[in-house]
Amino acid sequence: MQRALLLCVILVVLAGGQVAAQCKPTPGYALDAFYAPSAPKRASVGSGFFLTGTVRGTLDCLPIERATVEYWLSGPSGYTDKLRGTVVADKNGRYRFQCPFPVSQGGAPHIHLNVAADGYIAIQTEVFPSKAKASGEFDIVLELGD
Repeated sequence: MQRALLLCVILVVLAGGQVAAQCKPTPGYALDAFYAPSAPKRASVGSGFFLTGTVRGTLDCLPIERATVEYWLSGPSGYTDKLRGTVVADKNGRYRFQCPFPVSQGGAPHIHLNVAADGYIAIQTEVFPSKAKASGEFDIVLELGD
């Protein structure tokens, strides 16, 4: 399966000689003009494409339980509330939702994600699914907050 994001793992030596993995943070993008906060909690806004992934932290690469993943995409009528939703990552940091394949609005078809978790810096990013596939996987790595 083609991965939308390549995670780089770096080993860090901690006090006492222990080794911990450190993950590279997912790149964020500028706030999308079509973003509207508080999308309804729902794991489906249609059918045709499944997106799954794991939300992790940068320091230890461990999954982040209860991270929120807001998603929105464009359909034949553009961006509408019908194509917005929020899912919450499970205890293993896994999220999953179903949607129609996004419609291009002048660029490559894509799905917007706004990902947040307590103690971490929220990011907004995009996924560019392959039209030849009915599903995709996109792992997200959040940086620790201040």
